[in-house]
Amino acid sequence: MNGVNRTGWAGRRAFLPVALVELLAFCLSVTVTFAAGSSSAISGLQQLYDNKEYQKVVEEIGTLPMEQSGLPDVRRMKVRSLLRLGNPKEALAEYDRLELVLKQDDVPLLREVSLGCILAMVKDMREQMRGAAYTALKEWQSPEAMAFLEDGLSDGSGLVRALVAEGLAKLEEGRRSVRFRQALDDQAVLVKEAVLKGLAKSGDTSVVGLAEPVLNDPEVRVRVAAAEVLCRFGRRAGCDLLERSARALNPDERTSAIRVLVDLKGAQALALLLEASEHKQPSVRGAAATGLAHVSKPEAAAALARLLKDPLPPVRIAAAVSLGQLHDLDTGPPLRKALEDHDASVRAFVVGALLSRGERYDLVAVPVRMLTNTKEPAVRTAVARALGHASDRNREPARAALMMLVEDTMPRVRIAALKSMAKLDGMKAVPLLKQGLHDEDDAVRATAGGALLQIMPPKT
Repeated sequence: MNGVNRTGWAGRRAFLPVALVELLAFCLSVTVTFAAGSSSAISGLQQLYDNKEYQKVVEEIGTLPMEQSGLPDVRRMKVRSLLRLGNPKEALAEYDRLELVLKQDDVPLLREVSLGCILAMVKDMREQMRGAAYTALKEWQSPEAMAFLEDGLSDGSGLVRALVAEGLAKLEEGRRSVRFRQALDDQAVLVKEAVLKGLAKSGDTSVVGLAEPVLNDPEVRVRVAAAEVLCRFGRRAGCDLLERSARALNPDERTSAIRVLVDLKGAQALALLLEASEHKQPSVRGAAATGLAHVSKPEAAAALARLLKDPLPPVRIAAAVSLGQLHDLDTGPPLRKALEDHDASVRAFVVGALLSRGERYDLVAVPVRMLTNTKEPAVRTAVARALGHASDRNREPARAALMMLVEDTMPRVRIAALKSMAKLDGMKAVPLLKQGLHDEDDAVRATAGGALLQIMPPKT
Protein backbone atom coordinates (compact mmCIF):
# COMPACT_ATOMS: atom_id res chain seq x y z
CA MET A 1 0.00 0.00 0.00
CA ASN A 2 2.80 2.30 0.88
CA GLY A 3 4.35 1.45 -2.42
CA VAL A 4 1.15 2.28 -4.18
CA ASN A 5 0.99 5.58 -2.33
CA ARG A 6 4.54 6.28 -3.21
CA THR A 7 3.80 5.44 -6.83
CA GLY A 8 0.63 7.60 -6.79
CA TRP A 9 2.37 10.58 -5.25
CA ALA A 10 5.28 10.08 -7.51
CA GLY A 11 2.90 10.17 -10.50
CA ARG A 12 1.25 13.31 -9.28
CA ARG A 13 4.56 14.99 -8.60
CA ALA A 14 5.53 14.19 -12.17
CA PHE A 15 2.15 15.36 -13.52
CA LEU A 16 2.06 18.83 -11.87
CA PRO A 17 5.12 20.30 -13.60
CA VAL A 18 3.89 19.00 -16.94
CA ALA A 19 0.46 20.57 -16.43
CA LEU A 20 2.04 23.86 -15.36
CA VAL A 21 4.28 23.90 -18.39
CA GLU A 22 1.32 23.20 -20.66
CA LEU A 23 -0.73 25.97 -19.02
CA LEU A 24 2.10 28.47 -19.38
CA ALA A 25 2.59 27.42 -22.98
CA PHE A 26 -1.13 27.94 -23.65
CA CYS A 27 -1.10 31.41 -22.04
CA LEU A 28 2.00 32.32 -23.98
CA SER A 29 0.44 31.17 -27.23
CA VAL A 30 -2.68 33.26 -26.48
CA THR A 31 -0.54 36.29 -25.67
CA VAL A 32 1.54 35.87 -28.80
CA THR A 33 -1.58 35.37 -30.89
CA PHE A 34 -3.22 38.45 -29.36
CA ALA A 35 -0.04 40.51 -29.81
CA ALA A 36 0.27 39.33 -33.38
CA GLY A 37 -3.38 40.15 -34.00
CA SER A 38 -3.00 43.58 -32.41
CA SER A 39 0.14 44.27 -34.39
CA SER A 40 -1.58 43.18 -37.59
CA ALA A 41 -4.63 45.34 -36.81
CA ILE A 42 -2.53 48.40 -36.06
CA SER A 43 -0.49 47.83 -39.21
CA GLY A 44 -3.66 47.66 -41.30
CA LEU A 45 -5.07 50.79 -39.65
CA GLN A 46 -1.82 52.62 -40.21
CA GLN A 47 -1.92 51.77 -43.90
CA LEU A 48 -5.46 53.13 -44.17
CA TYR A 49 -4.42 56.26 -42.29
CA ASP A 50 -1.39 56.78 -44.53
CA ASN A 51 -3.72 56.49 -47.51
CA LYS A 52 -5.91 59.22 -45.95
CA GLU A 53 -8.85 56.85 -45.64
CA TYR A 54 -9.78 58.35 -42.28
CA GLN A 55 -13.44 57.33 -42.28
CA LYS A 56 -12.39 53.77 -43.01
CA VAL A 57 -9.97 53.90 -40.06
CA VAL A 58 -12.78 54.94 -37.70
CA GLU A 59 -15.09 52.24 -39.07
CA GLU A 60 -12.46 49.52 -38.78
CA ILE A 61 -11.64 50.48 -35.19
CA GLY A 62 -15.35 50.17 -34.43
CA THR A 63 -15.24 46.50 -35.48
CA LEU A 64 -12.25 45.58 -33.30
CA PRO A 65 -12.71 43.73 -30.01
CA MET A 66 -12.49 45.92 -26.90
CA GLU A 67 -9.01 44.69 -25.94
CA GLN A 68 -7.69 45.96 -29.30
CA SER A 69 -9.77 49.09 -29.83
CA GLY A 70 -8.77 50.24 -26.33
CA LEU A 71 -5.04 50.06 -27.01
CA PRO A 72 -3.37 53.52 -26.68
CA ASP A 73 -1.94 53.45 -30.21
CA VAL A 74 -5.34 52.54 -31.66
CA ARG A 75 -7.04 55.32 -29.69
CA ARG A 76 -4.43 57.80 -30.90
CA MET A 77 -5.09 56.79 -34.49
CA LYS A 78 -8.83 57.21 -33.97
CA VAL A 79 -8.32 60.68 -32.46
CA ARG A 80 -6.18 61.78 -35.39
CA SER A 81 -8.59 60.31 -37.94
CA LEU A 82 -11.54 62.11 -36.36
CA LEU A 83 -9.57 65.37 -36.46
CA ARG A 84 -8.78 64.86 -40.15
CA LEU A 85 -12.49 64.30 -40.72
CA GLY A 86 -13.23 67.66 -39.12
CA ASN A 87 -14.90 66.17 -36.06
CA PRO A 88 -13.03 67.63 -33.07
CA LYS A 89 -15.84 66.94 -30.57
CA GLU A 90 -15.65 63.18 -31.06
CA ALA A 91 -11.85 63.40 -31.20
CA LEU A 92 -11.87 65.16 -27.84
CA ALA A 93 -14.15 62.51 -26.32
CA GLU A 94 -11.79 59.79 -27.56
CA TYR A 95 -8.81 61.75 -26.20
CA ASP A 96 -10.50 61.87 -22.80
CA ARG A 97 -10.76 58.06 -22.84
CA LEU A 98 -7.09 57.78 -23.75
CA GLU A 99 -6.16 60.10 -20.90
CA LEU A 100 -8.03 57.84 -18.46
CA VAL A 101 -6.01 54.87 -19.69
CA LEU A 102 -2.68 56.70 -19.59
CA LYS A 103 -3.51 58.54 -16.33
CA GLN A 104 -1.79 61.59 -17.80
CA ASP A 105 -1.95 63.89 -20.80
CA ASP A 106 -0.51 62.92 -24.15
CA VAL A 107 0.82 66.42 -24.80
CA PRO A 108 1.60 66.06 -28.54
CA LEU A 109 -1.87 64.64 -29.16
CA LEU A 110 -3.53 67.29 -26.98
CA ARG A 111 -1.85 69.91 -29.15
CA GLU A 112 -3.41 68.30 -32.22
CA VAL A 113 -6.83 68.22 -30.57
CA SER A 114 -6.50 71.87 -29.54
CA LEU A 115 -5.59 72.88 -33.07
CA GLY A 116 -8.48 70.81 -34.41
CA CYS A 117 -10.93 72.75 -32.24
CA ILE A 118 -9.66 75.95 -33.87
CA LEU A 119 -9.53 74.72 -37.47
CA ALA A 120 -13.10 73.48 -37.25
CA MET A 121 -14.15 77.15 -37.11
CA VAL A 122 -12.10 78.70 -39.94
CA LYS A 123 -14.71 77.77 -42.54
CA ASP A 124 -17.73 78.50 -40.37
CA MET A 125 -20.51 80.53 -41.96
CA ARG A 126 -20.49 82.95 -39.03
CA GLU A 127 -17.95 85.75 -39.25
CA GLN A 128 -17.69 85.91 -35.46
CA MET A 129 -16.63 82.27 -35.22
CA ARG A 130 -14.06 82.60 -37.99
CA GLY A 131 -12.78 85.68 -36.20
CA ALA A 132 -12.40 83.71 -32.96
CA ALA A 133 -10.52 80.95 -34.79
CA TYR A 134 -8.12 83.28 -36.55
CA THR A 135 -7.60 85.29 -33.37
CA ALA A 136 -6.47 82.07 -31.69
CA LEU A 137 -4.08 81.33 -34.56
CA LYS A 138 -2.82 84.91 -34.49
CA GLU A 139 -2.13 84.82 -30.74
CA TRP A 140 -0.39 81.45 -31.04
CA GLN A 141 2.47 83.25 -32.82
CA SER A 142 3.92 80.01 -34.14
CA PRO A 143 5.35 79.20 -37.58
CA GLU A 144 3.03 76.17 -37.46
CA ALA A 145 0.14 78.58 -37.97
CA MET A 146 1.56 79.94 -41.22
CA ALA A 147 -0.34 77.80 -43.72
CA PHE A 148 -3.65 78.33 -41.95
CA LEU A 149 -3.15 82.08 -41.74
CA GLU A 150 -2.20 82.31 -45.40
CA ASP A 151 -5.43 80.53 -46.29
CA GLY A 152 -7.27 83.10 -44.20
CA LEU A 153 -6.15 85.88 -46.53
CA SER A 154 -8.86 84.70 -48.92
CA ASP A 155 -11.65 84.95 -46.33
CA GLY A 156 -14.75 86.84 -47.46
CA SER A 157 -14.64 89.26 -44.51
CA GLY A 158 -12.28 92.23 -44.49
CA LEU A 159 -12.22 92.19 -40.69
CA VAL A 160 -11.19 88.55 -40.64
CA ARG A 161 -8.53 89.12 -43.30
CA ALA A 162 -7.18 91.99 -41.18
CA LEU A 163 -6.86 89.63 -38.20
CA VAL A 164 -5.02 87.18 -40.43
CA ALA A 165 -2.69 89.87 -41.74
CA GLU A 166 -1.89 90.96 -38.19
CA GLY A 167 -1.09 87.37 -37.31
CA LEU A 168 1.29 86.98 -40.26
CA ALA A 169 2.89 90.32 -39.46
CA LYS A 170 3.93 88.96 -36.05
CA LEU A 171 5.91 86.12 -37.64
CA GLU A 172 9.24 86.54 -39.38
CA GLU A 173 8.17 83.82 -41.81
CA GLY A 174 4.86 85.59 -42.27
CA ARG A 175 6.47 88.89 -43.20
CA ARG A 176 8.46 87.09 -45.88
CA SER A 177 5.38 85.30 -47.21
CA VAL A 178 4.58 86.04 -50.86
CA ARG A 179 0.86 85.84 -50.14
CA PHE A 180 1.24 88.28 -47.26
CA ARG A 181 2.95 90.82 -49.49
CA GLN A 182 0.38 90.31 -52.22
CA ALA A 183 -2.28 91.26 -49.68
CA LEU A 184 -1.05 94.82 -50.07
CA ASP A 185 -3.49 94.89 -53.01
CA ASP A 186 -6.41 93.94 -50.75
CA GLN A 187 -9.48 96.18 -50.96
CA ALA A 188 -9.81 96.50 -47.16
CA VAL A 189 -7.99 99.40 -45.52
CA LEU A 190 -7.31 97.45 -42.33
CA VAL A 191 -5.64 94.65 -44.30
CA LYS A 192 -3.35 96.99 -46.22
CA GLU A 193 -2.45 98.81 -43.02
CA ALA A 194 -1.62 95.55 -41.23
CA VAL A 195 0.55 94.37 -44.12
CA LEU A 196 2.48 97.66 -44.22
CA LYS A 197 3.05 97.60 -40.47
CA GLY A 198 4.42 94.08 -40.80
CA LEU A 199 6.69 95.08 -43.67
CA ALA A 200 7.98 98.03 -41.64
CA LYS A 201 9.40 95.56 -39.11
CA SER A 202 10.76 93.08 -41.62
CA GLY A 203 14.28 94.49 -41.79
CA ASP A 204 14.17 93.86 -45.55
CA THR A 205 15.01 96.99 -47.56
CA SER A 206 13.28 95.57 -50.62
CA VAL A 207 9.92 96.39 -49.01
CA VAL A 208 10.59 100.09 -49.64
CA GLY A 209 9.69 99.50 -53.28
CA LEU A 210 6.38 97.99 -52.18
CA ALA A 211 5.53 100.90 -49.89
CA GLU A 212 6.47 103.84 -52.13
CA PRO A 213 3.50 103.51 -54.55
CA VAL A 214 1.10 103.37 -51.60
CA LEU A 215 2.32 106.69 -50.25
CA ASN A 216 -0.41 108.38 -52.33
CA ASP A 217 -3.21 106.01 -51.34
CA PRO A 218 -6.58 107.77 -50.88
CA GLU A 219 -6.92 106.32 -47.36
CA VAL A 220 -5.00 108.25 -44.69
CA ARG A 221 -4.30 105.20 -42.54
CA VAL A 222 -2.70 103.44 -45.49
CA ARG A 223 -0.61 106.51 -46.36
CA VAL A 224 0.62 106.80 -42.79
CA ALA A 225 1.49 103.09 -42.66
CA ALA A 226 3.42 103.42 -45.92
CA ALA A 227 5.25 106.43 -44.50
CA GLU A 228 6.23 104.33 -41.50
CA VAL A 229 7.87 101.76 -43.78
CA LEU A 230 9.85 104.45 -45.58
CA CYS A 231 10.85 106.28 -42.41
CA ARG A 232 12.07 103.09 -40.72
CA PHE A 233 14.40 102.55 -43.66
CA GLY A 234 15.70 106.12 -43.52
CA ARG A 235 13.67 107.61 -46.37
CA ARG A 236 13.14 111.30 -45.69
CA ALA A 237 9.88 111.42 -47.62
CA GLY A 238 8.27 109.01 -45.17
CA CYS A 239 9.54 110.79 -42.07
CA ASP A 240 8.36 114.19 -43.36
CA LEU A 241 4.91 112.83 -44.13
CA LEU A 242 4.64 111.43 -40.60
CA GLU A 243 5.57 114.77 -39.04
CA ARG A 244 2.95 116.57 -41.14
CA SER A 245 0.31 113.96 -40.45
CA ALA A 246 0.93 114.18 -36.70
CA ARG A 247 -0.43 117.75 -36.81
CA ALA A 248 -3.06 117.26 -39.51
CA LEU A 249 -6.61 118.53 -39.05
CA ASN A 250 -8.02 115.09 -39.88
CA PRO A 251 -8.23 113.31 -36.50
CA ASP A 252 -7.81 109.84 -38.03
CA GLU A 253 -4.65 110.89 -39.83
CA ARG A 254 -3.30 112.62 -36.75
CA THR A 255 -4.08 109.68 -34.49
CA SER A 256 -2.42 107.16 -36.82
CA ALA A 257 0.70 109.30 -37.21
CA ILE A 258 1.04 109.89 -33.46
CA ARG A 259 0.99 106.17 -32.80
CA VAL A 260 3.71 105.56 -35.39
CA LEU A 261 5.93 108.40 -34.16
CA VAL A 262 5.73 107.17 -30.59
CA ASP A 263 6.86 103.75 -31.78
CA LEU A 264 9.70 105.32 -33.76
CA LYS A 265 10.85 108.06 -31.41
CA GLY A 266 9.82 106.93 -27.94
CA ALA A 267 10.47 109.60 -25.29
CA GLN A 268 11.47 112.10 -27.98
CA ALA A 269 7.81 112.34 -28.92
CA LEU A 270 6.86 113.80 -25.51
CA ALA A 271 6.18 117.34 -26.75
CA LEU A 272 3.96 116.01 -29.53
CA LEU A 273 2.05 113.82 -27.08
CA LEU A 274 1.52 116.60 -24.56
CA GLU A 275 0.11 118.80 -27.31
CA ALA A 276 -2.16 115.98 -28.53
CA SER A 277 -3.35 115.26 -24.98
CA GLU A 278 -5.26 118.56 -25.05
CA HIS A 279 -6.72 118.18 -28.54
CA LYS A 280 -10.46 118.68 -28.95
CA GLN A 281 -10.89 115.32 -30.72
CA PRO A 282 -11.28 112.40 -28.27
CA SER A 283 -9.52 109.97 -30.60
CA VAL A 284 -6.43 112.19 -30.62
CA ARG A 285 -6.46 112.51 -26.83
CA GLY A 286 -6.84 108.74 -26.58
CA ALA A 287 -3.87 108.18 -28.90
CA ALA A 288 -1.82 110.58 -26.78
CA ALA A 289 -2.82 108.72 -23.62
CA THR A 290 -1.73 105.43 -25.15
CA GLY A 291 1.53 106.88 -26.40
CA LEU A 292 2.47 108.39 -23.03
CA ALA A 293 2.91 104.86 -21.66
CA HIS A 294 6.21 104.83 -23.58
CA VAL A 295 7.52 108.00 -21.94
CA SER A 296 8.65 107.33 -18.38
CA LYS A 297 8.84 110.96 -17.30
CA PRO A 298 6.97 112.96 -14.62
CA GLU A 299 5.41 115.17 -17.32
CA ALA A 300 3.88 112.11 -18.93
CA ALA A 301 2.45 110.89 -15.62
CA ALA A 302 1.01 114.32 -14.91
CA ALA A 303 -0.68 114.46 -18.31
CA LEU A 304 -2.13 110.99 -17.82
CA ALA A 305 -3.45 111.91 -14.38
CA ARG A 306 -5.24 114.83 -16.03
CA LEU A 307 -6.63 112.55 -18.75
CA LEU A 308 -8.03 110.28 -16.03
CA LYS A 309 -10.61 113.04 -15.58
CA ASP A 310 -11.44 113.34 -19.29
CA PRO A 311 -15.17 113.64 -20.08
CA LEU A 312 -15.13 110.46 -22.20
CA PRO A 313 -14.64 106.95 -20.74
CA PRO A 314 -12.47 105.61 -23.63
CA VAL A 315 -9.91 108.35 -23.00
CA ARG A 316 -9.94 107.69 -19.26
CA ILE A 317 -9.47 103.98 -19.96
CA ALA A 318 -6.45 104.67 -22.18
CA ALA A 319 -4.98 106.90 -19.48
CA ALA A 320 -5.48 104.27 -16.78
CA VAL A 321 -3.84 101.54 -18.84
CA SER A 322 -0.83 103.76 -19.57
CA LEU A 323 -0.43 104.78 -15.92
CA GLY A 324 -0.30 101.09 -15.05
CA GLN A 325 2.62 100.64 -17.45
CA LEU A 326 4.77 103.45 -16.01
CA HIS A 327 6.36 101.23 -13.36
CA ASP A 328 9.26 103.60 -12.68
CA LEU A 329 6.95 106.41 -11.55
CA ASP A 330 4.56 106.69 -8.61
CA THR A 331 1.28 106.53 -10.47
CA GLY A 332 -0.57 104.72 -7.69
CA PRO A 333 -2.38 107.74 -6.13
CA PRO A 334 -4.30 108.87 -9.26
CA LEU A 335 -5.17 105.25 -10.09
CA ARG A 336 -6.47 104.56 -6.58
CA LYS A 337 -8.59 107.68 -6.85
CA ALA A 338 -9.90 106.46 -10.21
CA LEU A 339 -11.37 103.37 -8.51
CA GLU A 340 -14.21 105.76 -7.64
CA ASP A 341 -14.93 106.57 -11.30
CA HIS A 342 -18.66 106.55 -12.03
CA ASP A 343 -18.16 104.39 -15.14
CA ALA A 344 -17.87 100.67 -14.38
CA SER A 345 -15.74 99.94 -17.48
CA VAL A 346 -13.21 102.56 -16.41
CA ARG A 347 -13.03 101.03 -12.92
CA ALA A 348 -12.38 97.61 -14.46
CA PHE A 349 -9.40 98.91 -16.43
CA VAL A 350 -8.14 100.77 -13.36
CA VAL A 351 -8.15 97.43 -11.51
CA GLY A 352 -5.95 95.98 -14.26
CA ALA A 353 -3.59 98.97 -14.08
CA LEU A 354 -3.20 98.65 -10.31
CA LEU A 355 -2.61 94.91 -10.52
CA SER A 356 -0.01 95.37 -13.26
CA ARG A 357 1.82 97.71 -10.89
CA GLY A 358 1.83 95.00 -8.22
CA GLU A 359 -0.51 96.80 -5.82
CA ARG A 360 -2.03 94.64 -3.08
CA TYR A 361 -5.11 92.70 -4.14
CA ASP A 362 -6.89 93.94 -1.02
CA LEU A 363 -7.03 97.34 -2.67
CA VAL A 364 -9.13 96.05 -5.58
CA ALA A 365 -10.97 93.16 -3.90
CA VAL A 366 -14.22 95.07 -3.32
CA PRO A 367 -14.31 96.68 -6.80
CA VAL A 368 -13.60 93.28 -8.39
CA ARG A 369 -16.45 91.68 -6.46
CA MET A 370 -18.85 94.45 -7.48
CA LEU A 371 -17.73 94.43 -11.12
CA THR A 372 -17.97 90.65 -11.33
CA ASN A 373 -21.62 90.86 -10.29
CA THR A 374 -22.62 93.69 -12.65
CA LYS A 375 -25.24 92.99 -15.31
CA GLU A 376 -23.10 94.36 -18.15
CA PRO A 377 -21.19 91.58 -20.00
CA ALA A 378 -18.69 94.12 -21.33
CA VAL A 379 -17.77 95.11 -17.79
CA ARG A 380 -17.42 91.51 -16.62
CA THR A 381 -15.24 90.88 -19.68
CA ALA A 382 -13.05 93.86 -18.81
CA VAL A 383 -12.56 92.73 -15.22
CA ALA A 384 -11.72 89.20 -16.42
CA ARG A 385 -8.98 90.69 -18.58
CA ALA A 386 -7.84 92.93 -15.72
CA LEU A 387 -7.31 89.95 -13.41
CA GLY A 388 -4.80 88.53 -15.88
CA HIS A 389 -2.40 91.33 -14.84
CA ALA A 390 -2.07 90.01 -11.27
CA SER A 391 1.50 89.59 -10.05
CA ASP A 392 2.85 86.63 -8.05
CA ARG A 393 1.55 87.65 -4.65
CA ASN A 394 -1.88 88.47 -6.10
CA ARG A 395 -2.35 85.36 -8.22
CA GLU A 396 -4.26 83.27 -5.71
CA PRO A 397 -7.09 85.78 -5.05
CA ALA A 398 -7.15 86.74 -8.76
CA ARG A 399 -7.45 83.07 -9.67
CA ALA A 400 -10.38 82.65 -7.27
CA ALA A 401 -12.20 85.57 -8.90
CA LEU A 402 -11.49 84.22 -12.37
CA MET A 403 -12.94 80.83 -11.47
CA MET A 404 -16.31 82.53 -11.10
CA LEU A 405 -15.98 84.28 -14.45
CA VAL A 406 -14.98 81.06 -16.22
CA GLU A 407 -18.51 79.88 -15.39
CA ASP A 408 -20.17 83.10 -16.63
CA THR A 409 -23.30 82.79 -18.76
CA MET A 410 -21.82 84.91 -21.57
CA PRO A 411 -19.23 83.37 -23.93
CA ARG A 412 -17.23 86.60 -24.28
CA VAL A 413 -16.69 86.69 -20.51
CA ARG A 414 -15.61 83.04 -20.41
CA ILE A 415 -13.20 83.74 -23.28
CA ALA A 416 -11.53 86.59 -21.39
CA ALA A 417 -11.39 84.55 -18.17
CA LEU A 418 -9.75 81.55 -19.86
CA LYS A 419 -7.12 83.75 -21.47
CA SER A 420 -6.31 85.39 -18.15
CA MET A 421 -6.14 82.04 -16.38
CA ALA A 422 -3.66 80.76 -18.98
CA LYS A 423 -1.63 83.93 -18.50
CA LEU A 424 -1.55 83.50 -14.73
CA ASP A 425 -1.03 79.75 -14.44
CA GLY A 426 0.73 78.58 -17.59
CA MET A 427 0.81 74.78 -17.74
CA LYS A 428 -1.10 74.57 -14.45
CA ALA A 429 -4.11 75.91 -16.36
CA VAL A 430 -4.22 72.87 -18.70
CA PRO A 431 -7.04 71.05 -16.81
CA LEU A 432 -9.23 74.16 -16.86
CA LEU A 433 -8.51 74.86 -20.52
CA LYS A 434 -9.36 71.26 -21.39
CA GLN A 435 -12.73 71.90 -19.77
CA GLY A 436 -12.98 74.91 -22.08
CA LEU A 437 -12.59 72.57 -25.06
CA HIS A 438 -15.91 71.03 -23.97
CA ASP A 439 -17.71 74.40 -23.80
CA GLU A 440 -21.07 74.65 -25.55
CA ASP A 441 -19.93 77.75 -27.45
CA ASP A 442 -17.73 77.32 -30.54
CA ALA A 443 -15.77 80.54 -29.96
CA VAL A 444 -14.94 79.53 -26.39
CA ARG A 445 -13.68 76.14 -27.58
CA ALA A 446 -11.49 77.80 -30.21
CA THR A 447 -10.13 80.20 -27.60
CA ALA A 448 -9.38 77.38 -25.15
CA GLY A 449 -7.59 75.54 -27.95
CA GLY A 450 -5.53 78.62 -28.76
CA ALA A 451 -4.60 79.13 -25.10
CA LEU A 452 -3.50 75.51 -24.82
CA LEU A 453 -1.30 75.87 -27.89
CA GLN A 454 0.35 78.93 -26.37
CA ILE A 455 1.23 77.34 -23.04
CA MET A 456 2.16 73.79 -24.11
CA PRO A 457 5.67 72.95 -25.25
CA PRO A 458 6.18 73.44 -29.01
CA LYS A 459 6.30 70.43 -31.30
CA THR A 460 9.78 68.95 -31.57
